[in-house]
Amino acid sequence: MDDIPEHLRGRTVRWERAAAVALAALVAIGLWLRLRGLSAEGFADDEVHKWLAANRYLQGIFSGDDVEHPMLMKWLIAASIGIGSHFGWAAETMTRLPNALAGGASVLVVALLARRLFGRMAALIAAALTACSVTLIGYQRVAKEDTLLGLFLMLLLWCMAEAKAAADDGRDPRRWELSSAASLAGMLASKYFFFLTPIPVVFYLWVWRESRWRVPPRRWLQLIAVAVAFWVCLNWSPFLPSTWEYAKTYTTGQQTVHGSLFFMGRIYHNLLEYTLGGTPPWFYAVFTAVKLAPATFLCALVGLGFALVQRRPAHKLMLSWVAIWFLVHSVSGSKWGRFFISVLPAFLIFAGAAAAALIERLRLPVPRWVAAAAAVLLLPGSEALAAIAHAPHYRTYISPLGGGDGRVQWYFPHCDYFDAGFREAVDYVADHAEHGAELSTEIEWPAQLYVHAAGRRDLQLSLVRRGRACHSGRVCYVVVQVGRLYFVNEDAVANLSRRTPWHVEQIGGREVVKVYRLLPGEMPFPDDEPPTLGPLVQQQAR
Repeated sequence: MDDIPEHLRGRTVRWERAAAVALAALVAIGLWLRLRGLSAEGFADDEVHKWLAANRYLQGIFSGDDVEHPMLMKWLIAASIGIGSHFGWAAETMTRLPNALAGGASVLVVALLARRLFGRMAALIAAALTACSVTLIGYQRVAKEDTLLGLFLMLLLWCMAEAKAAADDGRDPRRWELSSAASLAGMLASKYFFFLTPIPVVFYLWVWRESRWRVPPRRWLQLIAVAVAFWVCLNWSPFLPSTWEYAKTYTTGQQTVHGSLFFMGRIYHNLLEYTLGGTPPWFYAVFTAVKLAPATFLCALVGLGFALVQRRPAHKLMLSWVAIWFLVHSVSGSKWGRFFISVLPAFLIFAGAAAAALIERLRLPVPRWVAAAAAVLLLPGSEALAAIAHAPHYRTYISPLGGGDGRVQWYFPHCDYFDAGFREAVDYVADHAEHGAELSTEIEWPAQLYVHAAGRRDLQLSLVRRGRACHSGRVCYVVVQVGRLYFVNEDAVANLSRRTPWHVEQIGGREVVKVYRLLPGEMPFPDDEPPTLGPLVQQQAR
C-alpha cells in the first residue's frame, strides 16, 4: 500500500537516466517555445508599466505607478534590462524574459510535484504537457505576475507534500516546512493574492487524521515569521509612504480606466466589488474548456474524477488547490485570463495522472508501449501542434470544443490579444499622420512609448472618452482594438463601425486593430459636442 505514490508516504521515486534525459529535453523545448520571438508582439498597456517601473528601479526610484504590485518581478526585469541593454535586445524582450525563463522552470517544477503525487510516468506526461501547452506558453510570455505566482505556488505544494511524506516515514519534515514558508514568501512577493494562502492549510487539515505529520501552533507561528522575513527582504515597497498614498487612489477606483470586460459576446462590469454581479462566475470554467486542447481537457476531467472518487492524500492536495482557486476567483467580480496560469498546471497534472493510470493498467509490454505512444501523440502532441500553428500569437488558440479559432474574438479577446497589433498600428499612424495630429486610443502609455520611439512627439494623445477624444481641433486618428470594448467606449465603437477604416492590422487573417481618420470637428461619439474651431481649421475641415 505504501508504494502507491498517491498516499504520500516514503521517499519520492528516483528519476532513471532515460527519464532524466527526457525531462531535460522537455525543459529545453519549453524554454525554446517561450523564448523565441519574445518581441514579435508589441507591449500591452500593463507591460509598459512594468518596463517603466523596472527602469526606475535601476535609478534607485521605487515610487511611481504600478506599486499596487509586488517588487519581485520588477527586480527581475531590472536585472534583465541591465544585461540586455548591453546586447541591444528589444524592450519587449527584456521585459518578458524573466517570465519566459520562469515558464521554462515551471516544466521542471510540475515534474517534481507530479512525481511526488502520482509517480514518474505521470510526471513526464504532465511535464510534456506543460512544455507544449499552447495556452500556458502564450500567457507565460507576457510580463504579468501570474507566471511567478504559479511557479512559487507549485513549489509550496511540492514542499507540503514532501513534508507530509517525510513525517509519515519517520523523517524530519522541518526543512520541507521551511522551504514551504520560503515558497509562500516568493508567491506573495510575486502577487498580492493572499486569498490563496489557505490552500496549504486546508490540505494539512484534510490529511491530519490519516497522517503522523503534526505542526503545533508554535511551529505555525515560526513558519509565518520566516515567510514574513523572506517576504520583506524581497518586497519592502509596502512600507514606503508613497505606496500608501498611491494605494488610496487605487482602492478608491481613481486608477481604473475602464472597469469592464468583453466576454462571450457581452460587456460585463469587471471590478472586484461587483462579486457575482460582475464578470460571470463561469468565466474560468469556460476558459478551461476552450483553452486546452480537447485531449488534454478530457483527460484532465478523468483525472479530476479519479481524485474526487479516491480522495487519497495526493488527490486532497490537488483538490485543495483547484477548489480554493476556483472559489475565490469565481466569486470575485474581476476576472482575467492570465489569472488562470496559477491553476492551469493542476489540469495538466490531472491529465498526466489519468493517462499514466490507464497505461499502468495494461500488463502486457506491447499494448503498454502502444498506449504510451498514443498518450504522447494525443496529449503533448496535440498541444505542440497547436503551439506551432499559432506562434507567436499563442493565446489566440481556441479549442475545437469551443468552436475553434473562428471564435477567438468572441470569448476572451482582451486577454488573448493583449494589445497585439497596437504597436504596428501606431507605427503606421506615425509614418502617415499630419504634423500635430491627434491620436486617440484606449491605452495612452503604449501609445506614448511608440509615438516617441517613432520620433513623433508632435502628435497629441487622448483617451477615447466623451469630452476628451478628438477635441484638439486637429485631424484625429482613433484606434479601435477588438479586445478593448467597454461600457465607456461602446457608443464610439458602434458609431465608427459605420465608416471605412483608414488602416487595419490583422492577426491570423482577422482584423484586430482599426484606425479611423476623423477630420477636425468630427467626433467618435455620436452625441459628443465638437470643439470650437478657428477659421483656418474650419476651412481645412471643409
